[in-house]
Amino acid sequence: MNKWQKITVVIAFGAISICFGCTRSIDYTEGEKVEYSDLPKEVQDTLTWWGEHTIISVGDTVRVELPDVICYKSDYSFLYSKFGPWIISRKLKRNTDGKVWKFSRNLNIPTQIVTIGDTIYIPSEYNLVDCTGVDSNAVFIRQILR
Repeated sequence: MNKWQKITVVIAFGAISICFGCTRSIDYTEGEKVEYSDLPKEVQDTLTWWGEHTIISVGDTVRVELPDVICYKSDYSFLYSKFGPWIISRKLKRNTDGKVWKFSRNLNIPTQIVTIGDTIYIPSEYNLVDCTGVDSNAVFIRQILR
């Protein structure tokens, strides 16, 4: 291996290390637990509204479903990567600056994630908000994204 090949390999390895070292991750099982009744009033009202207006009809083409991310004073998108029919990663992207956080652990993230500025609230369980309303005993995990 000549000198330039070695330099190229070192630079490539360094670039890959930097990219993977800068990955932000969210462990959605860790954070401060917040009960539904302690969420900001505007969030409670929105979740209640979505619960009352969610329509899922079997055999009908009309579907009104909750978005994966409900944003207040922020702009986030829920992203996922697929390999064939399988989802292999899920991410949260802040659209204002392009920062991306990858969810660690299990890929089945409970949604609806609520964002207010840099604070996110992730449901601790699945189906806390559905067509029957909102579970008043629901617990959300609060984390601050940096």
